Amino acid sequence: MFEDMEADIYTISNDSPEAHKELKEQMGFTFTMLSDASLDVVEKADMAGEGMSVRGYSVFNGDGELITSQEDDLWGTNIESTAEKIKNALN
Repeated sequence: MFEDMEADIYTISNDSPEAHKELKEQMGFTFTMLSDASLDVVEKADMAGEGMSVRGYSVFNGDGELITSQEDDLWGTNIESTAEKIKNALN
């Protein structure tokens, strides 16, 4: 569903690499999942909560500028809807 996008797709959170591996296998995700224990990138993505990352998605342009950010606890469960929202943000 992300393969036809002209974009690099990643997830990032403060979860451990092991937790990401488990989630990736469980949900069948094909994109890269990154761990950001320091929350540096999570904060740039406007997805930081109280000492942890929140669930949702952010879209950056090619210059690394934040286009949009949306908190969404069900982004993974509703991955098709999330993909559509990302596509719309890229256009």
